Amino acid sequence: MTLMAIMQDVDKCMRCNGCVVSCKRTWKMKALNPGVLKTAPDQRLVIKSQKRVDMGPFMRYSCWHCTNPPCIKRCPYSALAKMPNGAVMIDPAKCSPDTTNPANGQTCVRQCQTDCGRGGYPKIGAGSDLYSDSEPKAWKCTLCYGRAGADADLVATYGTPLPTKVYPDGSGNYISSISGTSVPDLKHQPSCVFTCPAKAMQWDSRANIYSYVQNPANGYISAVGDGSIFWASRKTVLIAPKADPLVEDHVTPLVSSVVSGPFARAALVPTLLAGGLMAVVARRQRLANEAMEEV
Repeated sequence: MTLMAIMQDVDKCMRCNGCVVSCKRTWKMKALNPGVLKTAPDQRLVIKSQKRVDMGPFMRYSCWHCTNPPCIKRCPYSALAKMPNGAVMIDPAKCSPDTTNPANGQTCVRQCQTDCGRGGYPKIGAGSDLYSDSEPKAWKCTLCYGRAGADADLVATYGTPLPTKVYPDGSGNYISSISGTSVPDLKHQPSCVFTCPAKAMQWDSRANIYSYVQNPANGYISAVGDGSIFWASRKTVLIAPKADPLVEDHVTPLVSSVVSGPFARAALVPTLLAGGLMAVVARRQRLANEAMEEV
């Protein structure tokens, strides 16, 4: 399997929430108001404005699928695992929050949530209609692993694999739209990518996406991310968002407002201002990555 990733071009996102609704339907998330709206109390994916006011840029908040996920290491039930394509997967059949595992005597104190190096996922709650309401489960984005592959056991549990918009050439290869190379794991896209009407998200190999956003010819002035989730913009300086949209972050809207405001545009972002703010962004990203490596 190839290490895969999602890149969100925040300039294209309209916050239509098509990706959010598609995610909820794909994974049969619980309805807050059954029969009215299919709205999950423990959403896997949220689209939220980076600025204080709801004016964009709109960014994806979800699990980052970290390269070195701290959530995996302390689960007493070994319910979390790093998959070959880079996804951090939760097995709800093994997940049993707030209980003690008789096999090893370790108690679940929701370590996966408190240890999240990106600020808050997984969420613990009622979760999906696929499982009983008798106990809560941990839920988060899984890059649609189990719905985006050919594993017979996962297909039996979650249903038919998702369709794809990436069609093979005559040889049967699946060709990357950003690199022109064959990437077999493009065969089935995650639900959020497949349904985005603005084509604001790209599903490709991690290597292809990293090269694409770093290539000056593509015009991105800001690109952030790690693991299997990346964000990029040609208009706005981005700070990588917390995984949890409910965790307020006062630095992000401040930096975004200053750099993207009328003054900055009129002054063409003075070197000192831009350099200082970019240093803040880079240092924050570096410290976050170092913290993840230390876990």
